[in-house]
Amino acid sequence: KRMRCLLFVMALSLVSATAFAADEAADTANRVLFEKECAALIAPGGPCADVQKGGGGRRGCVAKPENLDKASPACKKVIEEWKALPK
Repeated sequence: KRMRCLLFVMALSLVSATAFAADEAADTANRVLFEKECAALIAPGGPCADVQKGGGGRRGCVAKPENLDKASPACKKVIEEWKALPK
């Protein structure tokens, strides 16, 4: 009985690790698209130029309504996909 419980816990851990890796890969892919599609908003002179890279801060800045209004349709799509990612 103990062995079955241990196997169950190990299997659950593997599923959790796989889900985390998939979330991490989706976030990385979104970040790459963000760098490309939202470059005008994060470049020097843009409204989010002074926000540090990493942790979702720049994407959060671009997602603000006053900045998102200035974004291209492709950038807006990237931000919507970012908002849909598990946090």
